[in-house]
Amino acid sequence: MDEIGDLPLSLQVKLLRVLQEREFELVGGTETIRADVRIIAATNRNLEELMAEGRFREDLYFRLNVFPIYMPPLRERKTDIILLASHFVEKYASAAGRAPVRLTAQAADLLMGHPWPGNVRELENAIERAMILVTGDVITEAHLPPSIGGKKHTPSAAPAGGEASGSMEETVENLEREMIVSALEKTRGNRARAAALLGITPRMISYKIGKYGIDPEAFRG
Repeated sequence: MDEIGDLPLSLQVKLLRVLQEREFELVGGTETIRADVRIIAATNRNLEELMAEGRFREDLYFRLNVFPIYMPPLRERKTDIILLASHFVEKYASAAGRAPVRLTAQAADLLMGHPWPGNVRELENAIERAMILVTGDVITEAHLPPSIGGKKHTPSAAPAGGEASGSMEETVENLEREMIVSALEKTRGNRARAAALLGITPRMISYKIGKYGIDPEAFRG
């Protein structure tokens, strides 16, 4: 059970009964069912503080706290950050059927230096966003979210030496993809609102989302 600290008091009572009496009834049912289960509960909340505030039952806390396991936040596990990032890169590259992608040293440094208040879920979202934006085989600072120090994605910028990189079509597509991703981030994946921000129709943004393989659900967190 994830986020057990957010469970309403009314449901805490019902869960406590299941743990104590090992029985329950289905909604609308009349038959009592015996439960033979093991509960693994997780939370990022301080349950002791919630108990002091009267928002978490003390008896339920002691029922659940039989064998506590403390999972340190990602910021305290620096050595895991690049390993997890590489795993997520492989995951989304495989899902998209594309060639392997690697992180530049600068991008890796940004990942290592971020405090990750959203822990592993935030890291996965950052890598998924990067995989949406990247068109080559290297994830750079420009592909990472501004919230972790990533630079504004400017695909039209010329590399050192002053020569343009890629065709005009590629440059336009990269910029268009970035604008759509940015709009979806601001609207938490709401297509209609993102389309309004960009000044295009919902039908057009849906077409572009499909064209670039963007998943709006990735921005709903």
